[in-house]
Amino acid sequence: MAELTPEEAHSLSNFLSSITEYSELEALALITREGLRLAFSAIPGYNIDPDLFSSLSAVVVQSGDDAISSLGYKNMLEVILRGDNGFIILSAAGRFFLMGACRQMPELGKVVKIFRYYAGEIAKRYPK
Repeated sequence: MAELTPEEAHSLSNFLSSITEYSELEALALITREGLRLAFSAIPGYNIDPDLFSSLSAVVVQSGDDAISSLGYKNMLEVILRGDNGFIILSAAGRFFLMGACRQMPELGKVVKIFRYYAGEIAKRYPK
């Protein structure tokens, strides 16, 4: 993982494992603001290019920041994109972002709660 010590990488790996343990996410990435993938995992059969998945986050982060700023708000915390057959969630986590995807719509509320918790914990350990 870029710009991380081995200890930091191990600690973040544990966080990511916990997220997937407690949710039905089909893809999960830890990324930088610029969309650089630091970690990625997906269940077998969820066919998505890890680089494409991660780079999409940069577009979403920038669009979200622009929207928040234009309304006079500060510090974008999360973006949720829903489609007919799935959703993507992107949560600020200190100097990183968590991005997850799932096709099981009933999981949305649960995933949001889990992401908020773990994004907060990562932000405490790896602030901006």
